[in-house]
Amino acid sequence: MIRKKLLIGTLVMSALVGTIGCAQYNAEGQEENKAVTVIKETKDILATEVVASKIDTYEGVIGYDWLDENKVVITKENKALKPIKIDNAKLKADFEIKNMYSYNLDSKEEKSIGDQSKFQDGAIFSPNHKHMFYRNEYEKQSTGYIVNSQNDTEVKISDPSIDEYDLSEAQWINNEELIMPCNSIKGFAIVNIDGTITKIKDVESGVMGTKDPLNGLSITNPMKVGDKIYYVTIHRGADDDDKIKVYDMNKKEKKELMKDEVQGLSLSPNKEQLLILTSNLEKNVNELIVTDLEGKEREVLAEGYIFGATWSHDGTKVAYISNEEGHEGVSVVDLKTKKESLISIGEYYIPIAWSPSDKKIMVHGTKSKNNGRPFDEIDVTNVITLK
Repeated sequence: MIRKKLLIGTLVMSALVGTIGCAQYNAEGQEENKAVTVIKETKDILATEVVASKIDTYEGVIGYDWLDENKVVITKENKALKPIKIDNAKLKADFEIKNMYSYNLDSKEEKSIGDQSKFQDGAIFSPNHKHMFYRNEYEKQSTGYIVNSQNDTEVKISDPSIDEYDLSEAQWINNEELIMPCNSIKGFAIVNIDGTITKIKDVESGVMGTKDPLNGLSITNPMKVGDKIYYVTIHRGADDDDKIKVYDMNKKEKKELMKDEVQGLSLSPNKEQLLILTSNLEKNVNELIVTDLEGKEREVLAEGYIFGATWSHDGTKVAYISNEEGHEGVSVVDLKTKKESLISIGEYYIPIAWSPSDKKIMVHGTKSKNNGRPFDEIDVTNVITLK
């Protein structure tokens, strides 16, 4: 399901319940509560060059990213801490505190990461996987953290001009720097792993979404290439709603890259191409396209109800999720051959991430608790091994 990014105050969380476990799936049905490796043959789904040889599932957790080929970062409920109570004009709810752990897929061993006294979310790794960024949720002062490969906190990012929404949009520029929107100054913040923050002000103008969430403009999906910053604006009812813009830091000028309505944007590993999810209103479908950095040399990779598109680390493939009725599943497109493979059938959600070797894909799913109550589900992390 494709949705616009929302501002602070819009809190949507799925409940992480249960303990880590595995379930076995096969063509005949489902066998629960088995501590075994999960294998689902998918050769009959689509016989192309890329198919899945097995799918391992881990219940009660959400996997975010890979530490190495056998270790991932997960979140799960910390039952030792009291729930966070939210009671304001926008929302009234209790949220169980969830913490982050490194998790060994083979041994099932887990280790805590950072400050476990607060709600942790949004893990993303630097390209060399030596540093990880994450943020705390539901705190009075929004805070981000950079930890090293030993899970020791190195930098605490706490600045009055950087809010929770800004932190949720952070992306690594390289192995030493992160970029995130800074809507309060109508621009961006670049954070170094040594804690230095560089602010780029007044890129946009007018009322920002932090002041007026329903009508103001908000910045999302920032990425920096050289002296240019690519980003997407959300501005309900305005001409620049869901538009890609490029800001030249030297000339202090911005321009609209293309006319399409954009639902997603990511930069290729070699920083030479853009992967863009657009809305084709004439066909009433979304298009997954790849272009050069000027928005030209445009090529459509897939069409449909697509989201979560992500590059493989070597830049040769793209994985994406489709929740279009009758076509639910995870697919992979080979950018050289243009062959598309459905590697797993079912309903999936973000996060989705390639393993360092590009031989596995981790993706979020859910599973009914089978207690008769609607929408009462368990989060499931699926690790799809490609053949």
